[in-house]
Amino acid sequence: MKYFVALMLALLIAPAALSAQDNKLSEEAGKLLDRVAKRPEKAWDYAFALRNMLEAEGGSGLIADFERGLDNESEAVRMVCSQLVLLHGTPELAFEAWGGLIESEDSAIVEAVAMMISAEGPEDEELIEHLRGAWEDSEDLSAGARTALCEALLVTEKDELALEQLREFLSSPDHELVGRSALVLSERGHPAEVAARIDTLSKEPGDIGRLARIGREVVKIDQAVEDHKSGKFKRKDYLVETEIRTIRKHYVDDYFIYADKHNELSGENLVDNACRAMCAATDRYAAYMTRKEIDDMNQDQEGNYVGIGAHVAVGDDGLIYITQPIYEGPGYKAGIRSGDKLVAILGPDGNRVDLTGISLEEGVSHVRGPENSTATVFIKRRGNEGEIKLEIPRTMVHVDTALEEMLPGQVGYVRLTRFGANSAKDMKESLDNLRKLGMKSLILDLRDNPGGQLSAVIEIADMFLPKGAVISSTGGRFGDWKGRQRPFRSDGGDYNDIPMVVFIDENSASGSEMLSGALKDNDRATLIGRASFGKGIGQSFFTVDNSGGSRVLKCTVFRYFLPSGISIDRYEGEGGVTPHITMDRDLLEAWEVYAIDKLRDSNKLQDYLDEHYKGAAKAEYMKLATFDALDTAMWPDFDKLYASLNTPLARDDVRRELRFALRTRVQDDRGAEFTQNFQEDSVILRGVKELFAKTKQDTNSVPEYKAVMK
Repeated sequence: MKYFVALMLALLIAPAALSAQDNKLSEEAGKLLDRVAKRPEKAWDYAFALRNMLEAEGGSGLIADFERGLDNESEAVRMVCSQLVLLHGTPELAFEAWGGLIESEDSAIVEAVAMMISAEGPEDEELIEHLRGAWEDSEDLSAGARTALCEALLVTEKDELALEQLREFLSSPDHELVGRSALVLSERGHPAEVAARIDTLSKEPGDIGRLARIGREVVKIDQAVEDHKSGKFKRKDYLVETEIRTIRKHYVDDYFIYADKHNELSGENLVDNACRAMCAATDRYAAYMTRKEIDDMNQDQEGNYVGIGAHVAVGDDGLIYITQPIYEGPGYKAGIRSGDKLVAILGPDGNRVDLTGISLEEGVSHVRGPENSTATVFIKRRGNEGEIKLEIPRTMVHVDTALEEMLPGQVGYVRLTRFGANSAKDMKESLDNLRKLGMKSLILDLRDNPGGQLSAVIEIADMFLPKGAVISSTGGRFGDWKGRQRPFRSDGGDYNDIPMVVFIDENSASGSEMLSGALKDNDRATLIGRASFGKGIGQSFFTVDNSGGSRVLKCTVFRYFLPSGISIDRYEGEGGVTPHITMDRDLLEAWEVYAIDKLRDSNKLQDYLDEHYKGAAKAEYMKLATFDALDTAMWPDFDKLYASLNTPLARDDVRRELRFALRTRVQDDRGAEFTQNFQEDSVILRGVKELFAKTKQDTNSVPEYKAVMK
């Protein structure tokens, strides 16, 4: 979502000993199954994570754990384990488990198991006997469970009684039962007799209407397939293969460019790009990914990296430079600082590799290496004539995704950068830290947060919403997401009554929108900022057949809906979450942008800091970096500096730019980044104003706010 290019110098984790890895995977799987038992409404979120573990290297050893899970006292655990055993273990064990689960009193369990039976179509007489018994005793179950049982009998037995019951349901006063029955009949070979009803349902808002619209399109696709089979339309065979042969024979070069890299004009590479184009034809979020790409994405989601620990970018001079070190990482401890330019590194053979004039990705690849190895880098730093040689160990680096700070007036502030595997834990730690410091109210900043894992969103929403509050609901047409799922509901958390505001902007997407929308619809928080991005759909990952796990398809599989029932997807719904209070960007005139760039390039602000930010004076300047009351008089020799600049910028503009430059130095000196800049951030100040109104306080009672609020 961000337009500023920044990448992590991250390395792949070196494999551990196989037995240790197996034990670790088994322990992690056990923890996830315990969570399924405690939170059955989130079973399929955890099932997704377990499925990824099972498909990972060495994951096959987990099958024994999942087979033991078939005897767990929790129905949700048995249900999840049965699916995993079906996929990678002994199907007969899964069918046996389904036989018990299908007779559950929990409608959600029955519906899910019936859907799995429909998808698998097992020819297991004992299971079908249990299925028929559940169907005959289904009167007290939900509409979704009853129609799912009918569908399962149709698939496995072509049962005429089940078919007739679906037709009887069409006359029911229960609207959901009518709608779901019509959808099953349409999908299972009887579209003509319910076509008019499906057409009527498709014009309705809500779950059934969306499902009807999807069902109507499925019927069209099925008809098109039948037309092809009957010969009505002739399919062009071997089109892709023919195109590949033609390109390889006639293309002007023996390579093509993808992602700024030369790719050999091989059949494999061309097929990869054809698959990427196929994904691009579905929606903006589908993707065809190589194993390296999926591993890099997983590392980003987990927030753990093996590397030297630094954010980098390419400067106007073409050199790779450090935008900010990760202060807990090995690079900072070894001496890396913001602004350092990477000019060379020793390669694996001990020879010097020049890093000047190469792409960012290529430069990063040279710095990568196995865990516990050493990166010997050569840097150029402002104020130093020659190069500086640093030896940096490559180690595990954790990137905190929830950055907290206490603002004046006991206002807690947390900036959540994404929803990764550790984000719920990071958020809980931040909130607990702020509570210990006496937090009275809270700002949750989701600006520029691109989203992430659904499970993290749900866990964080739990912290702020009362028990039973709806967080979201989802719907799709296949597998775990088929139909409109029952809502995710909050389990209730420790922070469900603290006064809070939430910040969003046009770069807040996906999980950020689900969380902020849930807090808004439940009247839990005041939203401030600008309408969010508008991504109301979610993706899952599928290993492409016969790829050996080296190719992965990222496919959109569900839509999510806010508690109010709307989709915020920009192409299907309202177009993002709308804040209660809109705060437009403070835009600069073209001449101001030019003047600021010229001021930064002149290095005069850096010269000022070289002269003043040193020795005993550092302590006073560190205070200015935190707060200067927007007062140029607090800066020594500011009038002299301003007069020397000959700039059209106002004095306050220069003060602000000087303070920005100072804050970078202070961060490096104290080994911790600034999480916010409340005195220059109008959105934060508006948030503080709203919180003080909620808690019946006067912002003028806090000197810092009195000085900067206009």
